This record gives sequence, structure tokens and C-alpha cells, in this order.
Amino acid sequence: MYINPSQYSRAFQEIKRSSLSHSTCKLVIFVSCLDIDSLCASRILSLVLRKELIQYQLIPVVGYSDLKSHYAKLDGDVSNIFLIGCGAMLDLEGFFELNPEEYVDENQQEIRNDLDLDLKKETPISMRRKIYVIDGHRPWNLDNLFGSAMIVCLDDGFIDANLKSEKLAYTNMMDQLSNGDTEDEESESDMTEDDEFEGDTDIDSDNEMSINSQDSEETATRKRKLQEIRMKKIRKQRKKEKSENQDKIQQYYNQGTAIITANSITTYALLSAIGETSLENLWLSIIGTSSLDNQFPELYDKLHPLLRDEVLRINPSNEPAAVSGSTKTADSTSLSIEKDYHLFLLRHWTLYDSFFYSNQVNSKLNLWTEDGKKKLHKMFAKMGVSLAVAQQKWMYMDSRVKRQLPGIFHHYLPLYGLEGIVRQGFIRTFGFTGQLSAMECVEALTALLESDKRFLTSNGLENNDNEQGSDAEDEGHDEEERIEKRLQRKEKVWVNNFWSAWDALNMGTTLQIGATTTQKTSFKKAKGFELLFQGLEHAKEIQQIIFRTGMSLLERKLIKNLKLYRFCVLNDGSIPDLHIFNNPLMLSKLGTWVAENLTELDFTNESHSLKPLILASLDVDSDSYLVMGIAPKYPRGMNNATRAKLAQEQAKDAKGETQMTRLNTFSVAFQQLSNTSGAKIRIDSFDSSVIEIRKDDLSPFLERLTLSGLI
Repeated sequence: MYINPSQYSRAFQEIKRSSLSHSTCKLVIFVSCLDIDSLCASRILSLVLRKELIQYQLIPVVGYSDLKSHYAKLDGDVSNIFLIGCGAMLDLEGFFELNPEEYVDENQQEIRNDLDLDLKKETPISMRRKIYVIDGHRPWNLDNLFGSAMIVCLDDGFIDANLKSEKLAYTNMMDQLSNGDTEDEESESDMTEDDEFEGDTDIDSDNEMSINSQDSEETATRKRKLQEIRMKKIRKQRKKEKSENQDKIQQYYNQGTAIITANSITTYALLSAIGETSLENLWLSIIGTSSLDNQFPELYDKLHPLLRDEVLRINPSNEPAAVSGSTKTADSTSLSIEKDYHLFLLRHWTLYDSFFYSNQVNSKLNLWTEDGKKKLHKMFAKMGVSLAVAQQKWMYMDSRVKRQLPGIFHHYLPLYGLEGIVRQGFIRTFGFTGQLSAMECVEALTALLESDKRFLTSNGLENNDNEQGSDAEDEGHDEEERIEKRLQRKEKVWVNNFWSAWDALNMGTTLQIGATTTQKTSFKKAKGFELLFQGLEHAKEIQQIIFRTGMSLLERKLIKNLKLYRFCVLNDGSIPDLHIFNNPLMLSKLGTWVAENLTELDFTNESHSLKPLILASLDVDSDSYLVMGIAPKYPRGMNNATRAKLAQEQAKDAKGETQMTRLNTFSVAFQQLSNTSGAKIRIDSFDSSVIEIRKDDLSPFLERLTLSGLI
């Protein structure tokens, strides 16, 4: 089932009632560990649970197999489970092999109407365990929405507004299955004969078709025949309706996948319903929503006004201390809406590097070419900013130039299609520690999730020793066991990175420690700002790797342009930093960079094809490819009217799609081909457009994908 924001408060009261315990933990949170939005949502939820004195266990999970494994280990006393960033597109009862009848609370006969959240309010069912889903991936699995009293999906009103026909089709199909309507359709010859016989009769009503004792044998036989014809027509009509319902549901599932809302926004709406909003929770929601700007800019633009209004509600003055005249103290924190620059880590880098490594500037100016670099230098010359000044650290840059930059950007950047560089941003001040924008926090947290031992050790000796030790342990195992162990070690690194990013969000604790401690100990684990600043440094290194790799792919023309899609394979030897792209976050970042540059090239050449992209990175250790399908993207800054016109033009030659946000059809194609191609494919990621496939199976798989017509 599903609940809307108006039901969030009652849902939380039920969660609180069934989770409070002095003896055992009855609430478990499963969170996708490779997603900043899910990280922030789980952080928000944990803060309110801690305030309500509710014990909980938080478990980061890498994929579906990891989720199922941890679920199987849960204690039977667990009454509430949250799935954050996963579960929306999956039949959870079937996946977890649940029998809802085993969880019916037979002892509780009376249930208060104000706590009723089940499907049928007339006969409510009390469950001893419920699974709450907070996930922005779409499409929803209809079994979770309309066919389960144990699964509770938190919705923002989208279902009632957009899934009425799907709900009707699902309900009708379930009714038909429950009534046992499984008769096969009669043969065409029988129906033709019956229709001819029916044309010779005038008996229509039920009374005239009923057989009584006064009827002759001939009349009774005729009425029996008419009754059979009528029943056959009814069965045929039901079978037709069943087929239409199945087609409607299948069309819904085959439309493609996308993220249409932020998990942190849904969680913040839950807190708003129970009156627990705060500046800290709002800041976490802003970070989570801002993390979607890179891949889903349309979604961020839609949610930005809501966040802006909420900032003005909680912080009405909306002025930093320097403007309002108030005295800044070590404990003062504020959240303000200020002009921000959509440049890469400008406050922590140089002006030149921020322009040079910005995705938007890269795609608009084609900085991977010599002409693009000359264009960038010419732009700085027009703005009156020398390269010597532009290459100074932002902190030490001439303050007069900083004050003039908004006006300079407003005047000159539109000449190069970069008018979207200056926009409203969310800035958080942490006393004397400093300021951070939401986008800077996103880059730092993403870098912490992407980084591994190569970045976290001071030298490579420790890492090499660990790798040699791991290789020695694997020598005694066969090929399958060796690959499985290496996959487990890789996933363990991702989980450790999740906890590093979790600690980085603990900024308040860092400020308190800094205010009372005068000397830092070398063995103390970094938290809060220390980790964030480490993440900022890692983010610079990673962005340079992304730029070098993307530039190499474009210069060497390693991206193949097919009729339906583009694809690029990162092989050993051709890419210097190949091992880095075994992380889905890194591969996604590279794919987004490449897709944006190709889109701008297409529009520069007046080609509006908007083809999707397949990116495959070789994992030498497991002898497999990590394959990611990326939906086509509109150019940055394109208004909605132009997008709608372009979508209508493409609908004439494509599948009739007119969505403002391009859906990712690779998820459906990968799922279907994995069942029919015979290739060794592992679909375990919560992002269904990411798969792992054996090295030898990649080429046949791509051939089948091209011929399948699913893209």
C-alpha cells in the first residue's frame, strides 16, 4: 500500500508505538550506500529517532543480494523496517519470500481508526511487521502499492495523480485471478458457428432464456445453446479485459526508469508532518537534493523553489552575519540563500581551474580541444581577469576582483552560453570554521564514497602490501571463489566509505570538540569538517582524472556512434586509471561528463539526435565489465518550451515519448536480455541500468541489444 503526506503523521505515531522497547531493537534501516541522497535521508531519520528515544540499527547495503542477506539475519522481534534508496521497483514480498499471513497480529483485535494505514479501512489488518519504502526510483512496483498490507510506500501524491488507470488495471486483474477466470478462449470456428446461430434468434432477456417445465424439448435445447453462447461471450469479454489490463501494466513497466523525487525531501516531509523540522534537517535535505543536480538537473530545478521557501520560513532574515551586522561567534550557524557559482569548488581552488574542470564549461566550450582552451583564455581576457590572477587560490585572490565578478559574469558569460553559471545557492556558515555551499558538500561526500585505499593512505606501500596479501590468500581458491572474494572486498570498501561520509556529516560534533580542545591527537579519527576537507581534496583529484579520461576518449574517437545509441569500452592499456572506474559512482560521473559533451557537440552541429550512451569498464580482477546505460540528456540551460518542441519532433520517429525528462530504457532492456541472451550477467545494483557481465559475453550482448528493438 501507499501513504500520502497527509498520512505521514499517523504513520510515524504507529512506528513509534510499535518500536519503543527497553529490551530489544525493533527498527532497522537499510540504506543504499552509494547514494548521497539516501545517505542524507537516513541521517535525517536517525536524528529524529534518536530524539524520540527509539532504538534503531542502520545497515548500509551495496545491492540486492546484500540486502536480502542482511534481511534474512533479522531478529523476529523487528517490527518496522525502512528501505531508503531501494525497494521501489521490486516486488518486496516475493523478493524477501514473505508470507504476510505469518505476520498478521491476531492478538490485537481492536485497532484505532486514526492509526489505520491498511488497504481496507472497513476491515483493517494489523501486521506485526511493516516495511516502509522511501525511494525515488520509478516506476513503482504495483504489487507494493496495491497488493500488500505489509509494504508501505511513502508517496508525494504522484500515485493518486498519475497512476489511476494502472491502479484500475491492477485491481481488475487481481479480481479476475481471485475469481479463477482462467478459461481458454474458444476456437474461432466455434465462435463463428455460435454467432450464426445467435443471429437466428430473438431471445435476449434472462427470463426468456430460462428453462421451465412447460418448454418443449426443442425450445429447451435452443435455450441451453443460447446460454452456452452467452457464457462464452462473457468469458471472451473477460479474457479481452484481462489482456488489456496486462498490456496496460506491461506498458507501465516498460516505459523506462528515472528518479522523480529526492529521498531526503520525502524524509523531510515526514519530519514536517510531525513538527520536527530544524535547520540541521533542512541542511541535510538540501545536500541530498543538490546531489541530484548533476544527473537530473530538471528534478533539482523543480525542487529548488520548495527548499528556498523552507529556508525563508526557518530563517526569515536570510542574511549572513556580515550583512545583518550581528556578531559572529564560534557557535553561530546560519543558512542563507546567496549568489553561488556553478563552478567546480571555486572557494577551494583557483578561478581558472574551477572553470577548466567544470562540466558545464567543458561541454559549452569544448575544452578538450585546443580551440576550446583558446576560447577560455579569450574569455578571461574579455572579462579583464589576467591568467596570473585567475590562477591564484580563491582565498588569496584580490578582493576587488571577487566583488566585481558577479557583474563581470553577468555581462560576458552569456556570450559563451554560460549564463547559468551564476545562480542562487544555499550557503551554510559554521561559526569561525568557515562556510560551505551545498554543492561543495555534495562533491566532498561523493569523493569520500568514491575513494579507496589509494587515496586514503599516505603512501602506496601499505596498499601494495595489502593487495599482495590478498592475492596470496586467493591462490588456494578456484577462479569463481577468487572472483567472489575480490567482489566482497570491493563491496566492503564501499561500506567503509559510507561510514566515512556519514562521519563527515557530523559537523556539530566537530565544532564542539574544536571549541573545547586546544590540541589535536594524531590518533583520533577525523570527523565532520576534517573529513569534508579531505573529501574536497580527493574531489579535485577525481575531477582531473575524469577530465583526462573523457578528453582521451573524445580525442582518440573511442566512442562508437551507432544508429540507436553510442557506446564506449574502457579496456586495460587504453585507459591509465582503469581500476578507478570499477566504482559505479566514478563510471556514472565519467558517463555524465561524456554525455553532456556529446550533446553539446550534436546541437552545435545542428543534430538533435539525443542518443543514449553505454559505458563499459573492464574489471581485470574479476574478468568482467561493469556496464552502465545512460539516458540521453538535454543541453544545460535549455528551457522547457524548447525541450517540449524537441520531444514532439522526436516522437514522430521514435516511440511517441514526450517526457520533459528522458527515461532510461536500458534497465528494461538489460533485464529482458539477461533472461534470453544466455550471457553471464549479474544484476545486483539498485540502479537497474547498471550490470556486470563477463568479458567474453559483452560483444554478443551488445549485438543482441542492437537487434532487440528495446532501446
